[in-house]
Amino acid sequence: MDTASLVTKLQGAIDHQVVVAGGDPDVEAAARALMAALEPVVRQLAFELAEQAADEVSSQLPGYDVDVVLSGGEPALRVRAAEGAEPASSGESLDARITFRLPPTLKELIEYAADERGESVNSWLVKTVSVQADGSRRGRSRRMTGSIET
Repeated sequence: MDTASLVTKLQGAIDHQVVVAGGDPDVEAAARALMAALEPVVRQLAFELAEQAADEVSSQLPGYDVDVVLSGGEPALRVRAAEGAEPASSGESLDARITFRLPPTLKELIEYAADERGESVNSWLVKTVSVQADGSRRGRSRRMTGSIET
């Protein structure tokens, strides 16, 4: 989330009001004081909105935790598998097998993704395929990324 652009938009709106007021020096001074007071509030509100978004996304993604983290001083969402989350297997045993071929680069990406979530490749694949297959069965798909852009 880019809070700097939010602050810039607010500054532009305040500057516009100063122009509408006719450039009165007292109004300009009040606008500068107002902007100085509002900038930290805007940043805090952006963080709180990111927390609300994380809660909403988390409630819609069972088996995953969504956290707000600071990335470069800006709030961002981090999506990861919940600790102790079981694969969506409906209580079935995990003894069915499928063998398929994939490019080595894709295998590396899968291994990296599983490692990032602290899971085995098998567990990660079962969860990922379960979510995608369930979404396909319902006739809709979801796409998640790890940050919110404004």
